[in-house]
Amino acid sequence: MKRHLILIVVLMLSITAYPLSSMQSIEKKSKEVYIYQISPEISPLIRTSYVDRTNDIYMENQNLNDGYLILTTESIANAVRSSNFMSWKQSVGYTIRFVNITDSIIQNQPGNDLQEQIRNFLREYYSLWNIHFLLIIGDINTVPMRYCYPNPENHEFDIFDFTSGEVPTDYYYADLSSSDEESWDLDGDGFYGEYTQDQPDFVAEIYVGRIPINDISNIQYTLNKIVEYEEDTGSWKHNALHAGAFFYFSNEIQDDDGMDGAVLSYYIENDLMDGWVISHYSEQQGLEKSIYDWPPLNENSFISDWQNNKYSIVNWQGHGWTDKVARKVWTHDDGDNIPEGSEISWPNFITRSSNLDDDYPSIVTAVSCYVGCPEENPYTQGNLGIDLLTDPSFGAAVAVVASARSPYGSEDWPETPGGSDHIIYEFNKNVIMKEETVAEALYHSKYYCTTNYGWDHYAEYIDLFTFNLFGDPSMKLIRPVDNESPNKPTISGPSIGKIGIEQTYRVTATDPDGDNIYYNVDWGEDNQSTELFGPFKSGEATNFTHIWNNRGRYTIRVQAIDEFDLKSEWSEPIIISLPKAKIDWLNQFYIWLNFAFRLFGFIS
Repeated sequence: MKRHLILIVVLMLSITAYPLSSMQSIEKKSKEVYIYQISPEISPLIRTSYVDRTNDIYMENQNLNDGYLILTTESIANAVRSSNFMSWKQSVGYTIRFVNITDSIIQNQPGNDLQEQIRNFLREYYSLWNIHFLLIIGDINTVPMRYCYPNPENHEFDIFDFTSGEVPTDYYYADLSSSDEESWDLDGDGFYGEYTQDQPDFVAEIYVGRIPINDISNIQYTLNKIVEYEEDTGSWKHNALHAGAFFYFSNEIQDDDGMDGAVLSYYIENDLMDGWVISHYSEQQGLEKSIYDWPPLNENSFISDWQNNKYSIVNWQGHGWTDKVARKVWTHDDGDNIPEGSEISWPNFITRSSNLDDDYPSIVTAVSCYVGCPEENPYTQGNLGIDLLTDPSFGAAVAVVASARSPYGSEDWPETPGGSDHIIYEFNKNVIMKEETVAEALYHSKYYCTTNYGWDHYAEYIDLFTFNLFGDPSMKLIRPVDNESPNKPTISGPSIGKIGIEQTYRVTATDPDGDNIYYNVDWGEDNQSTELFGPFKSGEATNFTHIWNNRGRYTIRVQAIDEFDLKSEWSEPIIISLPKAKIDWLNQFYIWLNFAFRLFGFIS
């Protein structure tokens, strides 16, 4: 098994004091950086520099339109129309259009390949149609991603060789500012996204997500699962699960400090998840353990926790491949205090065979190589990131943000910001605190990182291209329900009654959204007389009865409540009077007279 993570090691003479609980006080400074590839063979050291571009720049939502485009094939489009997804998205305000890749509106576009034709179509129509979100449905062979080559000196194409140059990305369909000749392939050599030679501006005109399969039933399953996730506003939406493994150990490469993936989880939960319920795991086995004294990370604990509890977000960091993610454990030492290959074990903490289900699916981020690989690996079972989203027997995810190839990271993040850790940190912040959709959160995060914190190296472009979104681009962690309260109800019935005699009242109310209605009836007898009835259809007239056992005047009123617990005003009151029963004095006299005659013997 290949296990790789590409890292940036930062060497510096002084370290700026930095509060652990905040990401807001990073001091601007230049730093000398070195890049390593962590692989079975230690790669040569590459010298570059870190560029702090901090100008408080952030790409905000300038386009507030609600256009939603689904790009797919005709057969898949018909399946989407028959799912719950269409009606749900329309109910929350989106205008949905379908375009098939074989439609003339695409096929007649200029371009050297289908990718360029699609992008030219999007550039022509995204403003005209007010497209804000693009959902691509289909695998990479059906609706192809753009292969980019961030290293302009490496044009090798070999999907499962981590040293090759290609990185598949959907960012190409999001950044539509300029033509290919002016941006993504500025130098005209046919190799897109080359660092220093091409100039995409990384501003997302539209926000892109993908369901990267062609299987009709699994596509419908995935879409329906997304709807159920958004409809559920339960308290579990503030539960998170984290797992952090070591990327490498202290002294493993020269005299550098180690890199513990749990650092990212620590900052996410401490900075962004105030009030959340959090479960987390770190490396507690071997000669070097995590500084975070969390429960020990292993497959049994992590998977069992995920399966048996409810988590809306799952963030993990570890060494990945297409079908698994591994820990890294320094099991023993030969006495030189240097972790070496023969002294390290690689136990998995999640695999394609892990026992997971979709009862409460999660938004998943993976700082791991190849978990987001869109191509089929003929040597492994399934694709972990894709199957978590789309396989009914395994689908514990409702959205996946993962790396198609090997990401880069700062060895001393967050002291040196940027890279894969910062992208995932900002993604979480945008989803949780800014309440953005998952696609807005991802593209804003990547733009923010490249605009504010960069490296003078093609590694920066790799991180921007390699993290893609598998899932609905418009999905939110918690979608506010755009719902109105029921109208004030009316009540009619008697204003005079008798003690102990049942009285009937007729109540009706309408709900602007057509929701079912419950009625809260206050019979006016202090705190003991309120009753809840329902549900009833909006506009349906309903009779309620009540008996009073004491004389007096009672104020009756009613309130309508919809199925989302939104309440109407109280109705206009009705006052009922219940006097004492009148005494029949003549009848009482005859009763007394009969009693007297019998008592004194006046009658026989």
